[in-house]
Amino acid sequence: MSLISFDLEKCTACGTCSEICPVHIIMPGEDGYPSLPAENEPFCSRCGHCETACPADAIQGNYETFPPENEIADTTQLSPEVFTKYIQSRRSTRVFKDKPVEKEKIAGILEAVRFAPSGMNAQPVKWLVISDPDEVKKLARLTIDWMRMVAENEDAVHPLKPVFPALVGLWDAGLDPICRSAPCLVYAYAENTLAYTDSIIALSTFDLLAPSFELGTCWAGLLQIGAMEYQPLKDEMGIPEEYVPQYALMVGYPKYKFKKIPGRKQADVIWR
Repeated sequence: MSLISFDLEKCTACGTCSEICPVHIIMPGEDGYPSLPAENEPFCSRCGHCETACPADAIQGNYETFPPENEIADTTQLSPEVFTKYIQSRRSTRVFKDKPVEKEKIAGILEAVRFAPSGMNAQPVKWLVISDPDEVKKLARLTIDWMRMVAENEDAVHPLKPVFPALVGLWDAGLDPICRSAPCLVYAYAENTLAYTDSIIALSTFDLLAPSFELGTCWAGLLQIGAMEYQPLKDEMGIPEEYVPQYALMVGYPKYKFKKIPGRKQADVIWR
């Protein structure tokens, strides 16, 4: 059985699944209908994006023991049942509308995020918000510049070096594997690396709040790796020298709506 099944009787060949796939492994055939070539299956991240975004409900992931949920949360209530569905409905957004994100919405989210837990209530997290898509793209390009430099240096050692040529190739082909052409970037920074956990808590709170503001997010891990290792990238951000970039989120209006919740493994719990 293929890792992903396509119901060609339902499929409208709209191309949504190919575009929304984070690793670009779903291919349109000669007749326009999508398929997942066997040689691409090892690269599938099993995220469920294709099946949950398909407007025709024509895709079924065959990689989880537990079936997907079909309910999307109503966010107007905060009962345990509804809030659980809201959390389960959260998806990473990697395809954004060409639409700016209003400053008021980011400010509204941060108004709530500032109440997120922090060790000893130190509240060490500071924020850099970049709402100019050209500036976001420039940061992505600098990250690619660093990857290209590492990939071309035979003596350079980096755990992700084997994947850098592929990422550089995607960039050279006109795609953005770093910031996904997001219109906005939200970066948490602090005085030292000890604030990392507080920053992740704050960013996670931002991440969960964003859909209630009609926004989608995705964690910008590749950008963060570059910012920690490539000084020109950090310099371009404009974060003061004494501060440490902690982590970033891409933010924007999702181009596609997710129709259902994909299956996930059951919680692995030791009860005492």
